[in-house]
Amino acid sequence: MTKSPALYRVILLVWAALFGLALLTTAGSLSREITQRPVAGVLALVTLLSIGYFWLNGIKDVLYTAWYYLVMRGRIRPVRRRELHRHPPRVVMVYCTRNDFNANSLAASMKQRYTNVHTVILDDSDKPEYLTMIDIFAATHDVQVVRRENHVGFKAGNLNNYLTGADYDYFVILDSDEIIPPRFIRRMLDYFASDRSIGIVQATHVATRNVTRFQQKFSLGVDSHWPVYQSVKNRYGFLSLLGHGAMVSKQAFDAAGGFPLMVAEDLCFSLAVREHGYTTVFAPDVTCQEEFPVDYLAFRKRHSKWTQGNMEFIRKNTRPIMTSRQLHWYEKLDIVLFTYALPLTAVFSVFVVINVVVLPMMHASFQFPLWMLIPTVAFLVAPMVNDVVFHWARMAHTKLLSYSGGSMMLYGSMYFTSLRSSLKSMFGNSVFLVTPKDSTAISFREALRSTRSELIFAGVLAVISLVFTRSVFPVFLLVLPAMVAPYLMVRHQPTRAELHERQRGKVLQAA
Repeated sequence: MTKSPALYRVILLVWAALFGLALLTTAGSLSREITQRPVAGVLALVTLLSIGYFWLNGIKDVLYTAWYYLVMRGRIRPVRRRELHRHPPRVVMVYCTRNDFNANSLAASMKQRYTNVHTVILDDSDKPEYLTMIDIFAATHDVQVVRRENHVGFKAGNLNNYLTGADYDYFVILDSDEIIPPRFIRRMLDYFASDRSIGIVQATHVATRNVTRFQQKFSLGVDSHWPVYQSVKNRYGFLSLLGHGAMVSKQAFDAAGGFPLMVAEDLCFSLAVREHGYTTVFAPDVTCQEEFPVDYLAFRKRHSKWTQGNMEFIRKNTRPIMTSRQLHWYEKLDIVLFTYALPLTAVFSVFVVINVVVLPMMHASFQFPLWMLIPTVAFLVAPMVNDVVFHWARMAHTKLLSYSGGSMMLYGSMYFTSLRSSLKSMFGNSVFLVTPKDSTAISFREALRSTRSELIFAGVLAVISLVFTRSVFPVFLLVLPAMVAPYLMVRHQPTRAELHERQRGKVLQAA
């Protein structure tokens, strides 16, 4: 598929008009501040540029959604079906697990309407109960199990350990909770046959098996994100392998030299594949199933992994991205706006310090025009636009409102996690964290203890703001979600019936 810069031209045009207006209405005040108090003036300019970057991200979210529904929807045409050759390609399904084996998911994924395929369990588990469960499953279903002596390189090292010397034409990546449809392999091969430059085909996903209240409440975002954002990125941005539910050609794997040994191995691999002339495409008509994190703690752990992975990606790939001759300018911008946003929480903290501490201490008189608050607040909720539009006709509006408000609090409460994970990755090593698949009921006291870092952070931030600005308003949107974190944890914790259902499922798998 030929990519187009049309969407990003519109995004930049809208942003330039809005930010240009901000520059015009603040130019006089900024000029006076820089002349009279150079340091305060420069800090005010840094603040304005930070707001401009935030606006650019917000405009991207709004126009991504608008572009899909107004321009793309109804015009997306999956590749046509093709007949298999007399000698169908050799396909291997690689199932990655580390103490989170799900027999039901793997058994369901293995029911492929394709003959030349075999399954391999890449097992990094170290808990006896999972080792036993996997051995029993392998013996029952005639599945190969590959274990390694060391666990170097996280998931990437696990994949490379097997794939580097294996005999296959294509491989399918399955996460522990992944369920792919029976025609997955057949349909993916249609995409590869349509264009020899394709190295990765990524399927879409929906969230299923939502047993806990946390999953039932917040998994709606999975169903809306995949078809909209990935379809748009497929045509107008940089589409990446998203870790699971995808097929990769051996040619692309060999050209890239395997998966980079990094936490965000999927994103790094996609970039390496692209640099060697292969592309990643999206298959919107192939729908896989995944599980949303079971509770708040599991969600926070996954969020930390994503943040660390993206920060590691920034440290090691920024220069190659900017100097790449394979990537178009709008693909580079797409990578920056999507990948850099999560770990840049640490940079946003500098923005908070400047406006809540430094400028008030300097008694700076510069103030932004009141009208700038309108787009800033609007773009704050911009990430929710796609969810609202997608689910508007699918669910009760009161439920949608509850989901939207809850999601803003949930993701807002992740600020401290993002900050801590960003700094950890920036000055240390990123760590691949496995998202827990089990949940336990907790008391409110335990919830307070589990979120004490968030609560202390919110309290300190509120006090600092009161001391220097005599108001909590400048940091209200950071303090409130953090203070709500214990409630989110307890309110959406699993009930006894939900815990029993999950435990019953594990017993059935073991049997």
